[in-house]
Amino acid sequence: MSPTGMGRPTQLLEVPADKQTFVGINLTGSDIHVVHTNTHAEILDALTQPIPSTDVSECAAEIRHLINTVAPGATAAAISLGGQVDGTVVRSSRFLGWDNIDLARELDLAIPLTVINDVSGLTMLELWFGLGRECEDFLIVTVGAGIGHGMVHGLRAVRSPLRGLGMTAHIPLAGAHGVCQYGHIGCANGALTVPAVISRARSGRAIVDDDGRPASADELIALAQDGDQASQRAIREFATNLAVYVQTVASAALVRDVVLDGEGVCLLETPWADNFQRELTSFSRPDDPHIRVHQRSGSFDRWAQGAATAAIVQWLVDSTLAQ
Repeated sequence: MSPTGMGRPTQLLEVPADKQTFVGINLTGSDIHVVHTNTHAEILDALTQPIPSTDVSECAAEIRHLINTVAPGATAAAISLGGQVDGTVVRSSRFLGWDNIDLARELDLAIPLTVINDVSGLTMLELWFGLGRECEDFLIVTVGAGIGHGMVHGLRAVRSPLRGLGMTAHIPLAGAHGVCQYGHIGCANGALTVPAVISRARSGRAIVDDDGRPASADELIALAQDGDQASQRAIREFATNLAVYVQTVASAALVRDVVLDGEGVCLLETPWADNFQRELTSFSRPDDPHIRVHQRSGSFDRWAQGAATAAIVQWLVDSTLAQ
């Protein structure tokens, strides 16, 4: 087993599911998502609580309370969040406004704590308990408040000092028109993030009805279902742009299997995204092998499951090294 836990044995270890339990926590700018799992990362209990504030002390106090509420007696815990992580130190998280925060010191838990970038945690979940059970090489693509991707080659998650920086978030997408926070026209962030897609629909509607809608992905879908053409168009553009992004990153990574996750994937379930599969071949050659997309639920519990997986794997590593 890799001492970092970022690779896994070719033959998965068969660990009894009920011998230990773990707690996984995903932090966003608005909520704390907590899951209590067994050693197979299967959820035993889950809870979501609004974040009291982004003040580190207040947030740490709430996390301690939630761990004691949801998973008393857990073997270990892990926290995932968007941003750069170094050990248990959050080097930078734009969603929380944190820089150089040592979460292990702030939380002072009685059990081991792992801190991990959220996409890295989701990658570990797929590597150990998801697509990695049948596929050695694949990508994770996440679409939500930001754009993220993780890469697995030869049953090993690719590690890089650039993890957590969202290095594909601003690649140009052919045909895209959205504008990101840095003024790029047609980059992934400006075309695919949920705020960008919502803004695209809202700006179209504002010409005749400046009511500030839609304000969420659910409202965007509801408006589209009611016949709003700007909302329908925004979803269709999203599907086209996402297909271009998936082609680009999959081809660059030399993989054909892509896991899609994040809260934005709900848009693919609508009839206005029925062009997605067709657009996946828009820049391919006739004989290129097809990209296989494995769509996940987009639930925030999965992000917390990814954190729990990091705790499980670290426990396995520590247990193996102790023998």
